[in-house]
Amino acid sequence: MAKHILIVEDELLIKEFMIAVLKDEGYNVLETDCGDEAVQIFIDRYEDIDLVLLDMQMPGKNGAEVLEELQFIDANVKAFFVSGVVVDWESLGAIRILQRPFQAKDLAKAVRDTLT
Repeated sequence: MAKHILIVEDELLIKEFMIAVLKDEGYNVLETDCGDEAVQIFIDRYEDIDLVLLDMQMPGKNGAEVLEELQFIDANVKAFFVSGVVVDWESLGAIRILQRPFQAKDLAKAVRDTLT
């Protein structure tokens, strides 16, 4: 059964790139560009979502704020940041950070490694 990944990214080109890579890898992808919508999607589908990929800087809620809310819903949520900003991702509860810019193979490997 294919894994479900929620992408939370406000930059359209980056989000479309990530969606294409992950679909090519056989994952089911949910996506949004908004932190509030990400939380609502997670509330509705958290039992189906295997991994959340979060941009750190977005309008409204940033990635850390979204992750905090997701962890309140499911303390075992698997999530990592995809960002060009250097952050102390471990203290924020993320599994890892994938620094931008990155290549398709980097994204595929980071997701695969996180889900295994």
